[in-house]
Amino acid sequence: MESRPASVAGARHREAFRVHSFETDPAARLAPEALCAFLQEAAGRHAHALGVGMGALLEQGLAWMLHRLCVEVGGWPAEQDEIVVETWPTRFTGAVAERAFRVTDDAGAELARAASRWAVVDLRARRAVRLTEAIRRLPIGDAPGLDPGAAPEMPGEAPALGEAQLRVGRADLDVVGHANNTRYLEWALEAVPDEWTAGRELAAFDVVFRREARRADAVRSRVVRLDDQRLAHELALEDEGGILATLETRWRPARSERR
Repeated sequence: MESRPASVAGARHREAFRVHSFETDPAARLAPEALCAFLQEAAGRHAHALGVGMGALLEQGLAWMLHRLCVEVGGWPAEQDEIVVETWPTRFTGAVAERAFRVTDDAGAELARAASRWAVVDLRARRAVRLTEAIRRLPIGDAPGLDPGAAPEMPGEAPALGEAQLRVGRADLDVVGHANNTRYLEWALEAVPDEWTAGRELAAFDVVFRREARRADAVRSRVVRLDDQRLAHELALEDEGGILATLETRWRPARSERR
């Protein structure tokens, strides 16, 4: 990940990134998990600039944790493209901080938009706490025009379209000691069969993070077909069955491999 100098103006933060070959999918476009990493990086740098970054929270025994991420993608950038991520807080309520994102190409055309919900977690108790006063005082901007709606759920007895078994490795972990949120989307997509992805590309995804995954955890990724455009996903701990995340993805006919 390579970023360009950022600009911060009040509630908004802008950061440019160049898409590298190791951040692309087989079609030479930005991989979905890499897009999530760009969003996370921009959010983290903005929080740091505002004095409420992960480092400042860790000193208090606290940490940011992503609870939900809803993304709509109009077009996937290709290798060597430069994109700009703009991000800003939109609302603070009790224990939840909401943050919006807008992704544009180097000409300013919109590529994606996203809405997210974050919690501040007490690392000793591993539970969410009320947002600190420093966070609640931050300036906010308008909502991104993207309504996440009801949280995605896995249909009860629907047959699986695909499944995958994975194990959390050291490379999956972040500074908090659990699997980074970008891995959840990667694991969910791993279970989607090639027969589904052939001729399709991801148009939107909605992830609800329900539980932490730790090193050596065995994870089962399961996907169910909802209709011709949508899939439901569930990530669960193999041994005890606890739900790590539920997701919904929406797909469309694939466009040309390179823009």
